[in-house]
Amino acid sequence: MAKSKSSDGNKKKKGNILPFLVIVIIAFLAYKANPEYWQQGKLFQDLQNGGVKKVETEEVVKAPEAPPEPKEDPNEIKEGSIKGSYTVPRYAIKAANQQDPNYYAFRSISKTIYLVAAKSPASEKIAEEIDAAIQEHDLRKEYRSQSFLYSAKTKKDECAQSDSFAFLCEQCDKKICIINPAKSEFVVVAPSSSAAISKAKALLKSGW
Repeated sequence: MAKSKSSDGNKKKKGNILPFLVIVIIAFLAYKANPEYWQQGKLFQDLQNGGVKKVETEEVVKAPEAPPEPKEDPNEIKEGSIKGSYTVPRYAIKAANQQDPNYYAFRSISKTIYLVAAKSPASEKIAEEIDAAIQEHDLRKEYRSQSFLYSAKTKKDECAQSDSFAFLCEQCDKKICIINPAKSEFVVVAPSSSAAISKAKALLKSGW
């Protein structure tokens, strides 16, 4: 049976349309994938090069990120504002509330000459001498005195009664600490009234 001319023509038309449809579909998918690339007029150039899309990229060197600054520990004891001074840890200051016997040592305007030692006639005498020396040397406006004379048998419990006492037992045991609440700092001296008063005068002169 002979083929009609009309059917042959239809097959030729379909054969001619098919490549065009493929191009249209590729173009549509390419546009969806990268509209900016389409707008730059590079799509058809890529199709002519075998449908391979070549994207130009610019290398950027990313600056290295600086390491985060280490957070300061408020309870760390560090060197203070002058030689021989150290910072009072935050936990000790916070513990010295109005119900704590050490409230004025850590919170008053005056500095405190604080003796920490086992209770004995010798330590009681040093505490009295410090009181008298503050009066004698007219240091009452700048300094006050306080002592923590613990029992040797109950020392552990007495030191654990609050964080402020724990700090004193750790840093000032069998010594004298001069505490400056305004700077949240302390200085350690030998357990004698003469050493304490001499250092107190020197600190006052330095502006500490």
